[in-house]
Amino acid sequence: MKVLQFLSWEYPPRIVGGLARHVYWLSRELARKGIEVIVITLDYPGAPRVECVDGVKVIRVRSYVLPSPDFISWVHQFNIWMIKDALKELHDISIIHAHDWLSALSAITLKHALRRPLIATIHSTEYGRRGGIFNDFQRHIHEVEWWLTYEAWRIIVCSEYMRGEVINVFNLPSDKIDVIPNGINPVDLSKPIDTVKIRRKYAEDWEKIVLFVGRLVHAKGIHIFVEAGIDLLKRRNDVKFIVAGDGVLREDMMRNVSERGVSHKFFFTGFISDNDLNDLYRVCDAAVFPSLYEPFGIVALEAMSAAKPVIVSDVGGLSSLVVDGFNGLKTPPNNPYILSKAIEKVISDPGFAEYLGRNGFHHIYKNYTWDKIADMTLKTYSKVMEEYKKSSWYTK
Repeated sequence: MKVLQFLSWEYPPRIVGGLARHVYWLSRELARKGIEVIVITLDYPGAPRVECVDGVKVIRVRSYVLPSPDFISWVHQFNIWMIKDALKELHDISIIHAHDWLSALSAITLKHALRRPLIATIHSTEYGRRGGIFNDFQRHIHEVEWWLTYEAWRIIVCSEYMRGEVINVFNLPSDKIDVIPNGINPVDLSKPIDTVKIRRKYAEDWEKIVLFVGRLVHAKGIHIFVEAGIDLLKRRNDVKFIVAGDGVLREDMMRNVSERGVSHKFFFTGFISDNDLNDLYRVCDAAVFPSLYEPFGIVALEAMSAAKPVIVSDVGGLSSLVVDGFNGLKTPPNNPYILSKAIEKVISDPGFAEYLGRNGFHHIYKNYTWDKIADMTLKTYSKVMEEYKKSSWYTK
């Protein structure tokens, strides 16, 4: 079976969010299982146009050929280049697999040009990200998302929460949707590290490290994390809050803690490498993910794979990942004061923290390895191919 995976603008080394890692690890694991996988993505400075990465053929198309007056025009332009390169180089693919709306135009066009079944993974929706549709820009994205789900043979979502969202937002039949969770590449706990040296890069020896990982945007709840940290610092001074990630709210958050006299208690790393992030997971005392909208929550899984206690907001996919009091703690969304109490509870009781971390670790290895996720994806591929070959649309 030859699978063409489109992923819009993300594939390493171009990393914007979690989508790049998802497609990288899924395609790599499918290739390991004998599937011929081709990824078409966008160019990136220094990255070759065509290469083989861990058994996966990667084709990078030109994304800045003509000037674009706006973001939407740019997206449509690079989709045209995806179509051109795909039609030039690919003829005998079995399945087209698109990830989110940014590659919808090329995926739908190739579906009809090649008469091959299209599968779409919907990682999030414009409606969910914005809490509704409020302007023409958002409406355009929403309608492209609907078009992709309409054209797709099957839809993959990462959680039961997302199944409900796409059913309601796009009026989809429930039997068209498969729930396949995201997988993770677990933190390697066997790798020797200098814990003291790593900790001292971020905090004093006597300080507890509380970690936030994610894009610094409203939906990820970075403002809630900061407020919870400031509230906790009113009661105790032995805590250092590490913010790993970058985004539009970074300067606002740094200004906030500076104006309130606690900038020395917050460390904003900006974008960091996977190796540095894994080191942070291993040395932190707790990891906090206070999202307001979260279809799944890969970063929570990463922290759990490092056997660290996690504290999450009770929303979206995070709700199904964490069993409160067993493998983490859940708090009401958008409530920094309850969140600060939960953080205090975990860092004040090492035995309880170890209990949460240990249970989270076992939960991850039982349910969320890429080997398991690839097997579930292959079942969807096989089902689609079986139906496709029996249909009047089938062509050899």
